[in-house]
Amino acid sequence: MGLSARNSKAVRFAGVRAVLFDIDDTLFPSSEFSALARKNAVSAMVRAGLKTTASRAQTELNHIISARGSNFSNHFDLLSKRFPCPDRFRVVAAGVAAYHNTKSSISPYPNVAETLLELRSGGYVLAVASEGLVIKQWDKLIRLGLDSLFHKVFVTSSVGNGKNAAFYKRVARSLHLPPSSILMVGDNPEKDILPAKKAGMHTIRIIAGKHAKSADNATLRLRTISGLVAMLPKSAAK
Repeated sequence: MGLSARNSKAVRFAGVRAVLFDIDDTLFPSSEFSALARKNAVSAMVRAGLKTTASRAQTELNHIISARGSNFSNHFDLLSKRFPCPDRFRVVAAGVAAYHNTKSSISPYPNVAETLLELRSGGYVLAVASEGLVIKQWDKLIRLGLDSLFHKVFVTSSVGNGKNAAFYKRVARSLHLPPSSILMVGDNPEKDILPAKKAGMHTIRIIAGKHAKSADNATLRLRTISGLVAMLPKSAAK
């Protein structure tokens, strides 16, 4: 893409000084890794003695996750009680080990690190704006090898209002910037796009993961964040 083409696309973001990023399905394919990790965990539990088929166990695990939420810490313990098994401790341990072995292999979308480095070199403040358990979000960033590329990491609890407009306004105050000079990049219309726009920020929607078919009113849409370089001015606004 030529310089003039880049400049023409970047006009709408001419005042941006900071870029916020969601983590799941924005920096890496979280939905794919989570599905694979749960599939591997269920298979390991069946091999360890859970008396059912992997398919039935997967269906039951999905029900448990839906009822208790993804941050509940005893999914596999509850699953082990839904079917007969000679040694529940062994079965649960097998599931936990398989799950974490799979999750340890997570990697970013292509060119994510290079994109973040180029934005930093252009003077942009880079921050994470995520929801969930703080340690789990940091764990993802560290496993992805991206933790050192962000100036700030903001995590709000999924209990209560989560990522609402008030959260994004607090982030703006913490960065000492007006919301109008901040761009939020994420995949979830309800948590990343709508409340950030309500707070007065620019938004770019990443079309990926489980929310890929959801509607939104984002300023722009991209398949991965590697397209950001062409959308933003080469240097952050002063």
